[in-house]
Amino acid sequence: MNLKSAFLICNYLLAGLGLSCLVLSEIYSPLTGLIFAAGLIFCLVLEKSERIPLRPASRILNSNWAFLLLPFLFFAFNLPLLELVAGFLVYLLFARFIFKSEFNDYLFGYLIAIVCLLIGAIFEQGLAFGVIFLGFNLVLSWCLILYTLISEQTQIGSPPIDFKGKGKNEALGSALIGWSTGLVILSFAMTALIFISFPRFGLGFISLNTSYSPIAGFSDTVTLGDVGKIKQNPAVVMRVEYTQGGKVYKPESRILWRGVVLDHYNGRTWASTLETEFETRNRPGTGLNLFRVSNPREVVQQNIFMESFNSPYLFTHGVPMFMDGNFIHVQMDKNFVFKTSDPRSGPRKYTLISEISDHDISYSLDMPQNEPLLFPDRFLQLPDISSNIHDLADRLTQNVRTDRSRAQKILNHFADFKYTLEMENDPDKTALEHFLFQRKEGHCEYFASAMVILLRAAGVPARMVNGFVGVEWNEWGNYLIIRQQHAHSWVEAYIPGKGWTVFDPTPPDPSLVAPNPLHPLGKSLDFLRMSWQRYVVRYSIQDQVEAIQFFRMGSRDLMRTIKGLASVDWETLVEKAQKFSPVILILVLTTLLLPFLKRRGFTLSPRPPLCVILYQDMLKQLRKSGLVKKASWTAREFLQSTSHLPDTKHDPIRRITEFYEQHRFSNSTIQPGQEKEIRGLIAVL
Repeated sequence: MNLKSAFLICNYLLAGLGLSCLVLSEIYSPLTGLIFAAGLIFCLVLEKSERIPLRPASRILNSNWAFLLLPFLFFAFNLPLLELVAGFLVYLLFARFIFKSEFNDYLFGYLIAIVCLLIGAIFEQGLAFGVIFLGFNLVLSWCLILYTLISEQTQIGSPPIDFKGKGKNEALGSALIGWSTGLVILSFAMTALIFISFPRFGLGFISLNTSYSPIAGFSDTVTLGDVGKIKQNPAVVMRVEYTQGGKVYKPESRILWRGVVLDHYNGRTWASTLETEFETRNRPGTGLNLFRVSNPREVVQQNIFMESFNSPYLFTHGVPMFMDGNFIHVQMDKNFVFKTSDPRSGPRKYTLISEISDHDISYSLDMPQNEPLLFPDRFLQLPDISSNIHDLADRLTQNVRTDRSRAQKILNHFADFKYTLEMENDPDKTALEHFLFQRKEGHCEYFASAMVILLRAAGVPARMVNGFVGVEWNEWGNYLIIRQQHAHSWVEAYIPGKGWTVFDPTPPDPSLVAPNPLHPLGKSLDFLRMSWQRYVVRYSIQDQVEAIQFFRMGSRDLMRTIKGLASVDWETLVEKAQKFSPVILILVLTTLLLPFLKRRGFTLSPRPPLCVILYQDMLKQLRKSGLVKKASWTAREFLQSTSHLPDTKHDPIRRITEFYEQHRFSNSTIQPGQEKEIRGLIAVL
């Protein structure tokens, strides 16, 4: 490739990366991005054939005064400022490719691309932007190197006619490519060193205020059905790291993350009507002490990394004892709901230390402060409901004395209902009445709303909670993934002597009961996104302190080892080694022969029994279709978990399991032909 071709490709690639930042920031749609890409390719072909750049006939295309169009368009037509600036940048970028007054205009194009990159840095902080950022720096370095080489053949102020053909006769040597690439990589290493060592501060006080429409289901007013609108969206909301005593902790598979709590229902919408209990200022790095737990049994630390999920709510799991994050103001209402009042965009990181041992109890208190005017009347409010609903509540709780028994009776009523996201209501009836008496199927909002109304009609204080259910664990990074499709609604009923008790009347969501496991490539990509958020976007001064301590301890151990080598009596060491020379020789030969023996099928561990091998082959075959045996399950428990399968598949699993149990736990011998029969059943699976 000659010098000119490489120079042009790098120029247009740099512009493409800059424009991709505008698409990534959602200023322009992906379709518009494809149009931009086609325009860049068209301009590249024209410039390679020396049809452009052209010298402008007048100064109307000169950005020095065309920049004055921005305030005129903004004030005259009241256009959005961000879209106006982005459109002006795109105009300048393409105008500079077609029209150039002098060779120096290439540098002006680089500046425009850098401004597009900065816009992307404001609105996008994900892994995709990280890849574009690294690629942009690499291409920009190449552009500057090639620009310098061509500028030696022409003057900076030369018109297009003088520099169009420059660089066609010079080939790029391998030495130039190698050394320049090495310098760029070295600059990346130096940049990373500066990034790690430069003092970091919390970003809460310099966050930009951007407006996004709130996600349905997570606000103070929620229309019945809002949560169902986001349950088909697989976008990640947050990722959570669990630790206990400094070690990785994996919680149980189903975790309720509490978000907004709603206490008032008018027959169509739920609302949160309770006032703020307290509002305080948070000092990032110091944090806030919240609730005291008298006898904590299971205390864990949760590091929550939220994506660009526009919600002020801080989701909690368990009873929060301590909270800290990159926010300045935090408040809690009388429903024990936490949220921030900071205007901010982009991912948010915060830390919780919570007591999570009691999964059924949300809070033991009725309210943060004893207020007879609010409790329990506020949680017994009922809209204008039909007599059928009152009669149903009376019939379900007839001859039941305790609130807990009433709640359990009402919960059991939904056992025969079905789960679906496809909702159709009868226009002549309310949504809940149609759900309770005719349709008898729906998603979590309908189940939770119906149970709250029935509980209140039976005299049990209750409220509805919107949040997320955590079911997806990424073992690559040991963290929990929570997506929009994991949005969930459940019930909290106040039980005297227990407190706010969790009841979930919704039948299992098929997409959550057996979530499709991520492909290893998907897990690795999600782990990269998590690492990007953890160690780049949210790299903090605490991380710097930990890194300094790590290197300090490592350097001390290294120096101690080096000093110890100086005091070694080498002659004595050699004499002792000679005594054990046969042992050393055997170890060396064994190390060299092990790979060869493994390739030939030899192993140091004993061969498992044939029944175990056949049972493991069956599990491998079932794993391909998504049936995975938990490590804690026995063979019989795994067989019971497959009872829902058709007989053509369940019967072979049963026969193989019986064969395994018969020969694994007894001295009975495998008869001739049994192995062939079992392998045939595995093949059927």
